[in-house]
Amino acid sequence: MTEDDLISRLATLSTEQLDAIQDSLLKKVQEKDAKRERLTKLPPRTSNDLEALADMQDLDLSSLLRDAKRYS
Repeated sequence: MTEDDLISRLATLSTEQLDAIQDSLLKKVQEKDAKRERLTKLPPRTSNDLEALADMQDLDLSSLLRDAKRYS
């Protein structure tokens, strides 16, 4: 979807619908920020499970791990 497509789709929406979209986006941003803040306050895990640690930080290491296995 190009920027022009997005603008044309948004132009067809009412003010109330645009407000609802904005509220939804702001709520998602706040939830993500709150989650990130909670995770940074957690003590470091003693687990050696790299994937679990990556999940805690909302990181996807699966492609990186596949590449590492392929080249090793």
